[in-house]
Formats: sequence, structure tokens, C-alpha cells
Amino acid sequence: MKNLLILFLVFTVGCGFQNKKCNKVDPEQVKQIIVDFLYAANHSDFEELKNITTSDFLVYGDGGVMNFNELVQFIKDWPEPDKYNFDEFDFEIETDCNSAFVNYYYGPPRHVGDSTQIDRYDLHSAYFKRVGNELKLNFIHSTTVKQ
Repeated sequence: MKNLLILFLVFTVGCGFQNKKCNKVDPEQVKQIIVDFLYAANHSDFEELKNITTSDFLVYGDGGVMNFNELVQFIKDWPEPDKYNFDEFDFEIETDCNSAFVNYYYGPPRHVGDSTQIDRYDLHSAYFKRVGNELKLNFIHSTTVKQ
């Protein structure tokens, strides 16, 4: 009888909880935040960078790890903005209700003699998470891949 009571309680408690449907993060929103991040970095808009990143934001790269303040200093030390053509980025985005993971690739052309070739590309990964009602960039990993 005790086992029957336990089984009844498990069944009724289990049926009492309904999975709540959630809206997945919109991949277009994720792309836009990446573009906004790169634009803000290229134009030294540190307030915008702060608004779209988490408080524990990190950048992982071939040269190590940077926190937000180190990223700001890196941008200040950079000689000139990069010339990104965001339409040339190739995005792969996975989302759920509260986060998104992105890979995006960019292979800036290199001029060799009279021809233009792409012999390397930059591979970036980014992770987003909801903070309150906002989607924020939590980390970026960047590396250059030679073909």
C-alpha cells in the first residue's frame, strides 16, 4: 500500500508540472548584436560595448584572454578600425530559450600580384545569454585559420 501511495504521489506531482513553452532566441537578433559589437569596437563606442556585453564578458584569442577593460585598452591601442564587410560573414547559429551559440567566419581577401585570394580566414565563436530580458554577449573566441 505504501508503494502504491508513493506511485500515486509521483504521478500526480509529475502531472502537475507542465512544461512552459518558450520563444527561442531569434537568430537575426544574434547576428545584429555581433554586427553592433564589431561596429562599436571599430568606432571606439565603449558605452555601446558595455551595453551589449555581460558583466563577466571575455575575449579568447590566439594571444590569450582579455576581460572587458583589457579589450577597451586593446581597441585604444589599435592603429585604425578594421574594414569589415558584414555581408561577407558566414554565420552558423544555434539558439534556445535563453542563449545562443554562434560560429562566424570571415576571410578577408589578400592581394597577391594581380589576383585576389583568400589563404586564411578568421573563425569566431560567440556565446550569448539572457540577462533579465536582454540578450547579451558573454564571450567571443577568435582565431585565424590558414588554408
